[in-house]
Amino acid sequence: VEAAVSIGGKNAREGITVYRFANRIPLLFEGGSDVATRVANKKIKWSSYKIDHKRDKIIVFVSIVSTKVPFKGTGKEYIGDDITELQASVKRALQSCCQQLRSHLTKRNAIRDQRERKNRLTKYVPDVSRSLFGLLEGMHKRKVEEAEGAASGGATASPRKLQRKRARMVVDPIADPDGDFVKDVLEKVGREEITSESIGRHLVEAVDAQCDLDDAKAGSSEHG
Repeated sequence: VEAAVSIGGKNAREGITVYRFANRIPLLFEGGSDVATRVANKKIKWSSYKIDHKRDKIIVFVSIVSTKVPFKGTGKEYIGDDITELQASVKRALQSCCQQLRSHLTKRNAIRDQRERKNRLTKYVPDVSRSLFGLLEGMHKRKVEEAEGAASGGATASPRKLQRKRARMVVDPIADPDGDFVKDVLEKVGREEITSESIGRHLVEAVDAQCDLDDAKAGSSEHG
C-alpha cells in the first residue's frame, strides 16, 4: 500500500477527495465503496493532525499493488474494505502521511503567527515612539525650567527655599539607582541625539530581535 496526502491546490475542493489506484491503474467508479475512501472518511481522525476535514482541501492518494487485488463488482471498479489486514494497512499509510503533514503545518502556522505578531507590533511603533519622545521631551523641559528658575531666583530666594529647590534637582543615587541613566537620556534629548525617529528605529530593532529569538527557541524545542 502506498499513500500520499496533500492540503490545498488550485482546483481542489473543500473536504476529502480520494484518488485510488490498483497496480498503478486509476479506479474511476464506485469510489464510495472503496477501502481507501471509507478509511479516509471514517477511520482517520483528521483533527488530531491539525486538519479540518470539512473546510480544508484534502487530497488523498492510495495505491494498492498486488498480484491478487481483492476487487469488487463485476467490472472490478473498486476494492472492498472487508479485508481487515488491507484496511489496517491503508489506515497506517494514511496516518504516517498525516503525521508528516502535521509537522509541516505546525511550522507553517508558527511562521504565519510570528509574521502576524510582528506586523501588529510594528504597526504601533510610530505611535509609541511619539508618545515616549513626548514624555521625555516634557521631562527635559521641566528640568530646564527648574534649572533656570533656580538660577534666576537664587539672589532673592531665602536660603531655605533655595536649598529645597536644589534638593529637587539632585538625584539620590540610593533612592533612584537609575538617576544617572535618566539624566543622560534627558541630556541626549536636549542635544537632539534622541528623537522620535531614533526611538522608532530602536523599537523596530527590538521587535526584530525578539522575533528572531522566538524563532530560535521554537527551532530548538522542535529538535529537542
